Amino acid sequence: MRPLLGVVASVVAVLVLAGAGSAGDGEPAPQAQFTLEDARAFDDHPLYFAGDRVEGLPLVTVLRRSDTADFVSFVYGDCTPDDDMGCAPPLEIQVWPACRRHLALYGSSPSGPTIERTTVRDVPAAVLDGGTRLELQTGRSTIVVFGDSRGLLARVARLLRAIDGSVSVRHALPSPEPGALEGTLKC
Repeated sequence: MRPLLGVVASVVAVLVLAGAGSAGDGEPAPQAQFTLEDARAFDDHPLYFAGDRVEGLPLVTVLRRSDTADFVSFVYGDCTPDDDMGCAPPLEIQVWPACRRHLALYGSSPSGPTIERTTVRDVPAAVLDGGTRLELQTGRSTIVVFGDSRGLLARVARLLRAIDGSVSVRHALPSPEPGALEGTLKC
C-alpha cells in the first residue's frame, strides 16, 4: 500500500504542478515537494494544516512554491484528469505569508472577485469563488482553503492546527499581526 501511496502522491504533485500556473515565461512555476518534517522546520511564517486525513482524504503531498508566488501547500486526496488540462485535488490548503497575500488585495473594485467577509475561528476571513475558497488571516500567515463546497471549507477550518503544535483545533487562531489586514505588514 505504501508504494501505491507514493505513486499517487507523485501523480498528484505532477497534476498540481501542471495546474499551478507559470512563472511568467511559459515554463511551469517552480515548486518542490516538501515532507512534513520540512514543513515542521519551516520558519518563514507559521504553517497550518488539517492533519493527516480529512473526511477520508489522505494528505498525499506537501509542496513548496517560492517564486512570484510564495506558499506551502498541503494537498489532500487525488483526482482523475479527464483531459490534458489536469484536475484540481479535492482539497488543498495553501499557507502564504500575510505580507504577500492578504484580504486588502480584494478591494471594492467592480472588476474584483465577489467576496463575503466573515469571521472564522476568531480571525477575519473571506469566502470567495462561489464558496469554493476560504481565506483566513491569522498572525503573519494567510491560510487559503480550496474545496468543492462551503460546507467542506467550514469543516476544514475547524480542523486547522499549526504544524508545529503551537495552535490546536480546540483553540482560536492567532489574531492577525498589525498591518496584515491592510497589506502593510513587512516581509
